[in-house]
Amino acid sequence: MVSRTRLLLSVALAGALGLGSQSAYGWGADGHKMIGDLGVKSLPREVPYFLRMKRAVREAGYLAPEPDRERNAGKTRDAEHDPGHFVDVSDDATILGGPALNALPQTREEYDTALRAVGSTQYKAGYLPYEIVDGYQLLVKDFAYWRVFVVGEKRAHTKAQRKSYKQHRIDREWLILHNIGMWAHFVGDGSQPLHASVHYNGWGEFPNPENFTQAHIHWPFESAYVRANVSEAAVKAAMPAYRDCSCGIEARTSAYLAATASQAVPLYRLEKAGAFAQPTPEGKAFATKQVALGAAELRDMIVDAWHASDSGLVGYPGVKASDIESGAADLTRALQE
Repeated sequence: MVSRTRLLLSVALAGALGLGSQSAYGWGADGHKMIGDLGVKSLPREVPYFLRMKRAVREAGYLAPEPDRERNAGKTRDAEHDPGHFVDVSDDATILGGPALNALPQTREEYDTALRAVGSTQYKAGYLPYEIVDGYQLLVKDFAYWRVFVVGEKRAHTKAQRKSYKQHRIDREWLILHNIGMWAHFVGDGSQPLHASVHYNGWGEFPNPENFTQAHIHWPFESAYVRANVSEAAVKAAMPAYRDCSCGIEARTSAYLAATASQAVPLYRLEKAGAFAQPTPEGKAFATKQVALGAAELRDMIVDAWHASDSGLVGYPGVKASDIESGAADLTRALQE
């Protein structure tokens, strides 16, 4: 089985030869753009108005492929950031025989310690769950600040204060759009079965009773195949309705990635049946469904982050946004950091 390092190097070579490296990771530029576009475009009216404007959709669609464009920036950066795009889930639902996907440690340090105990590291196994959780927690914080700047703009006693809070609110909106766009990439990676499986580019050196391919199918499936056979209209039609899991982001992320990992075997079965070599309705439907699940998960996590932001803390040591909105806490005092 090709190593993750060799996979990334082969894609880098493709880029050097003019073969389009930016679309050779994750879902490719096409799939990631659809996930960013549709994840934001499908947001309900309950989220802040600026997330439902054309600029928000444009920003998400442009930035969703960005973490792949940033690859090959240099060894230091690449070595730190590339493993954030995947997680090697074993057939027993553990990460390479270490921590269970449904019971991951809270921090990457603890995760890495657990993996080193079984002869691996976070850099070999990938840390995609932490990229998703990290982006969600940042978005909750962003929304909390947006809430209080809106309050400040409405309740300011002077024109100068009102102007200041308005500028803070506008700046925060641009920051939120940027952060959502970049985070959309990793949420999107989470719906690609080959990004959540040890069988990420050919079945590999594992028991193989169904005689699945050892060919390097990763890039052809996620990039060239999606570009040729998956449309935004079809993805939009396949998106499920909002799902409230009534759980924390860690549990939601684990469940999302577990569902994706469970699709590795169906993907290999489709490949074996020739569904991707000569596109069949079944192959197209499978790829469309997985891209749609990424877009829906992005939408749902943004909605959840908005809901959670009323309890988000602003300032230091921290005041709930809802307390400032209700008048129970003073905004000026809360922001005296």
